[in-house]
Amino acid sequence: MSQLPGSGKAKAALAALEALRTGEVVLLDTDSLPGLHALASLESAAIALRKSKDSRSERPFLLLFPSLDAVLSVAHPFRENDLLLLEEQWPGPLTVLLRPKPAALASWSDGEGHLAARVPAAAGLRSLLERLDGPLFSTSANREGKAPARSLEEAQAFFPRLKAFALGEASPGEASTLVDLSGPRPQLLRKGLAPWPPA
Repeated sequence: MSQLPGSGKAKAALAALEALRTGEVVLLDTDSLPGLHALASLESAAIALRKSKDSRSERPFLLLFPSLDAVLSVAHPFRENDLLLLEEQWPGPLTVLLRPKPAALASWSDGEGHLAARVPAAAGLRSLLERLDGPLFSTSANREGKAPARSLEEAQAFFPRLKAFALGEASPGEASTLVDLSGPRPQLLRKGLAPWPPA
């Protein structure tokens, strides 16, 4: 793993940036589960992720962004009132389905008005996102049909050929909360780390 004693988070971040910019799939901690990641602005990213997972699914991957503003440049909720919710909940382990804007690439959404987005709470990961040209695809670290890894070490054991980078905060090992904000009423699709409804 590219975070050896004394190597420093800065060196790990630089190595992760280089790998992502050259089209590699890498393992990273998040604010929920550790996952496989690829730079979503690259045409080959979704294909590379599916190949890594041995997945035949055509569902689009979750996108990680450094800020709410970055999300709103490519997607928006159905209701303007939900912007207040996102301002309160992000950064945090809340994944939401939004409506893509024309600026979103076709591979980022399902073609039916859904784009999955999150601004993660992990500061090291957000710092990495700020330095990339576009968001990251993120998906759980598992082969199709298998249970997801709960730690970066377990993820690396599942995918020994992929590079793993520890950027600071370790994944808590639980799924994010998933809420659909693409329609007239918010819908809870999966319970997870973020409380829903918000307090």
